[in-house]
Amino acid sequence: MTTLYCACCGRPFIRTSARGPAPRYCSQDCRLQMAVRRRAWAPRMETDRTDNGRMETSRTDAAAWRHRAFGS
Repeated sequence: MTTLYCACCGRPFIRTSARGPAPRYCSQDCRLQMAVRRRAWAPRMETDRTDNGRMETSRTDAAAWRHRAFGS
C-alpha cells in the first residue's frame, strides 16, 4: 500500500485501502485533535477576514512589494 504522512503529527502511516479518498490522519486521536484546533481557530479566522472572505492586507504594503518584485 501507499505510505502517507499525518497532517496532524507528521508520522508516516500506511494507507490500508485504495478505495475512497486518502486519509489525512494516522489515528482517531489526530482526527479529534484537528477538529478541536479547527473549532478553536474558527472565531479568530473570522475576525481577520473582510466581507468578501479574503484576508485583510494593507494595499500600500502590497503595492510596495509589487514595485520591488518587478522593478517597475
